Amino acid sequence: MAGGNVVFRIGEFAQIAQVSGRQLRFYDQLGLLQPAHTDPQTGYRYYSIAQLPRLNSILALKELGLSLDQIAPLLENEMSPSELRGMLTAKRAQLERALREEHARLRHIDSRIAQIDMYGNVEGYDVVPKSIPALPFLSLRRTCSGMDEAARMVQAVAESATHELLTGIRDKLIVVSRSESETDELDLEIGYSLTRPSSATVTITGDLVLRAGELPPVETMATIVRRGTNAESHAAFSAIGTWIEANNFEIAGPCREVFLEPVIGPPGFDTALVEIQFPVRPTA
Repeated sequence: MAGGNVVFRIGEFAQIAQVSGRQLRFYDQLGLLQPAHTDPQTGYRYYSIAQLPRLNSILALKELGLSLDQIAPLLENEMSPSELRGMLTAKRAQLERALREEHARLRHIDSRIAQIDMYGNVEGYDVVPKSIPALPFLSLRRTCSGMDEAARMVQAVAESATHELLTGIRDKLIVVSRSESETDELDLEIGYSLTRPSSATVTITGDLVLRAGELPPVETMATIVRRGTNAESHAAFSAIGTWIEANNFEIAGPCREVFLEPVIGPPGFDTALVEIQFPVRPTA
């Protein structure tokens, strides 16, 4: 008999493999996993433990989203365990990303519900107007298709600058966000303020290079401090918007997000203190 000594009836093999007998009968009908032996008199199906790897391959390929019709030729070509493991590892990474995105979406929903409940209430947030001087700024400007791409770009800038800029000249990570465009793309300028003017450049990758420039001075900047780049951050934006309108100001330039604590290493992006800054002027 194929597959070594046959010792398991279908129910026993199903229990060992943690599948249903119905599944095994279905795979037998499709020719994916036929019993090692079928008793010609009783019709009982018998399976060998040597068939377990093939069954596991079928189940793993199903988890990858393949149909049973697609699985059959892969089994016939005798896919190696290393190939199957590589496919499963890639699928695992994809699912982990999807879970992180869904978790973030749930946090956003919870935060939006809380924001609806506290509409117009800015308690817990202190909006501070202040004057900001001109700042030497080493940065790049980039259009990102969404928040995920923007987060990756900010992370790349932070990592490269942390490694290549001396601590004595590197000051704070700043993200400048312009809202003039009517599209959903994010027009961002990402970089580090400097403790003194410099002609230094930092290459991120390819044509992505941080170049020296300057952030202009702002006479009146409405500012608010929040904790981290997390799902609750929009509540702080809402609070500063409420303050701007209540005090008869209007926005007079691009928003800045200034990271007051390190983002590479602790405390990191999710928990570092961030100051939101909006240039404002009195309404006419």
